[in-house]
Amino acid sequence: MPNPRINGTLAAVPKAPDISWDPQRGQIISQRWESAGDGLSGIASGYAAARIQYNWTKSPHKSVLVANASSSQLGFPEVICDTWQILANEIQKDIKEFPGFQAMEAAYPNTIGYVVRDVALYNQGLAPGTPAPNVAAMPQSGYLAELLVRGATHFALGQYVLRHTTNVGNQYSANIADANIERCYTTAQLLGEVQNSSLWTFPLPGRLAYKLQNITAPPAQTHYQWGWRKLPSPETTTSNNRVEITTEYWLELWHTFLYPPVT
Repeated sequence: MPNPRINGTLAAVPKAPDISWDPQRGQIISQRWESAGDGLSGIASGYAAARIQYNWTKSPHKSVLVANASSSQLGFPEVICDTWQILANEIQKDIKEFPGFQAMEAAYPNTIGYVVRDVALYNQGLAPGTPAPNVAAMPQSGYLAELLVRGATHFALGQYVLRHTTNVGNQYSANIADANIERCYTTAQLLGEVQNSSLWTFPLPGRLAYKLQNITAPPAQTHYQWGWRKLPSPETTTSNNRVEITTEYWLELWHTFLYPPVT
């Protein structure tokens, strides 16, 4: 029986696609083509030019090609995956920024300056200067002096980070990750963004939102906002022509001149 032909070439017949999805890799389409004889070279060339992975079984009797790609590359609607994580950084902060010393400074202004001065004189083998007038602050100032004399300059501090990863096809053109970079969100503003179902396929789960709402804030400081700084978003290519877009929000006291609040 003669082979079917279209415009003088062997006909390639598409079969029903197989669709797979998981919350990490997104939706992957497997498109199967069959041809009587070796008639799939044109389709294979097209997929190669588009950087779409395929498996091709060539035969003079019957050829089969199966392409695997992200949804949009094979003409299907894009399916986005959202992954949320609450992480913990360990950062180093100036020893003078320790909350106990900042509370001392708020109650007794300039005490930190007196301690730093006296430690500098001590390290030079000189007598202390005029005593600090804030005698009631001496317990905390004594701890600060002890640490400075021992060479301490910083202390370790845990910092919460909210990380979001979007997994999309490489033809996807927009993402909320590019908005308000290097600006500071209040927790309420952050939740308003990450729980907005019009911005995310899978918004931040309630359990994670509950955790963020119950993180204790430190004492307020002038010109600082306790909030979430949004970092620039790196993008990484992954298998099947998909891209992972990562967004991180870092919780800390941020100076409002350096990191303007989100409005």
